[in-house]
Amino acid sequence: MNAIKIAILVTDFTLGGIQNYVRTNAKLLKEMKHKVSIIAINDAHVFEDFEVISLNKLSAYKKPLFIRQFINDNSIDVLMDHRTKLSFIKHKIYDFLLRKTPKIQFIHSANFNLYFYTYCLLDKLAYKHTAIFISVSKHINQLVNQKLNKESDVLYHFIEQNTENDYKNNKKDIIFVGRFENNVKDLTFLLNAYKISELHLKNVAFHFIGDGNDKNLISEFALKNNLTNFIQLHAAENDLETSYKQAKVVVLASHFEGFPLVLMEALHYGTPVITTPFNDSVFELVQHNFNGIVVEKKLDSFADALNKMCCNDQFYNTLLQNIEKHNDLFTKDIAIKKWETIFEKLFKNRIT
Repeated sequence: MNAIKIAILVTDFTLGGIQNYVRTNAKLLKEMKHKVSIIAINDAHVFEDFEVISLNKLSAYKKPLFIRQFINDNSIDVLMDHRTKLSFIKHKIYDFLLRKTPKIQFIHSANFNLYFYTYCLLDKLAYKHTAIFISVSKHINQLVNQKLNKESDVLYHFIEQNTENDYKNNKKDIIFVGRFENNVKDLTFLLNAYKISELHLKNVAFHFIGDGNDKNLISEFALKNNLTNFIQLHAAENDLETSYKQAKVVVLASHFEGFPLVLMEALHYGTPVITTPFNDSVFELVQHNFNGIVVEKKLDSFADALNKMCCNDQFYNTLLQNIEKHNDLFTKDIAIKKWETIFEKLFKNRIT
């Protein structure tokens, strides 16, 4: 197929799971010789690999007009939309103004309130001009198929290179990576589970890497419980490889997630995980007692899992050995083949 001109639309292009997914696939599409442009409705960081257009300074009504003009001026072939839903009226304005360009809608979360409306009729109207839905996990794709009678597929995230773990003998502490948003990530649950585990008495620290509105919640919990020497905050990082490799375990207990990239990244870099089964996407990554622990969302149970992971050396070493086994679902080659399939579906009537 000839080179495709692609416009990727995101709410913001800063740091986070969706942004990592977008950056990885944008880079891959460029390697596949397609032309890629990224438009952020709000804020955007500067990244070496991409020229990103931020619409942060434009008024709300000018943003869809700018995007339409950009699409026309650059002869864009396909629009890849990673945004969550807007109010129905705003959504229809975007849908109408951009209707002449084939659109791929990405679904990043199993919390469908972020993407769909209460009534099916509104969904059909809102996504009238969407050609394909792409989900980040099989579980989410199944839910999309139940929701709408539209073309759909799965595109897993991938990590390009697998490097040898140089920190096996130094692994000690617990880490959380992600946005500091308690209503999504349930930071309070993680903090209390760590406190109950009493791992701080064994000098096992809990590191929080990221940023968000609930940063103070973490520091205030540490202060209130005399854990300031053990609960530590770290700024968000572009490259987390060293942090993952040095960690004993990566934890997640979200109220909801899509396809949890933090779990994939941790396992890729040789670090076991502890997670709650917030949806079936977890089991596409984590095999209980094989490469991590999947535990019910109860404080005592999660605390016991933390203790087992950090104190049972035989169990932990078995997990490390299992993680070294390659998972071929999440490779660059698989992603390339998937993109080729997606474009074949989208442009099946196009002359190349």
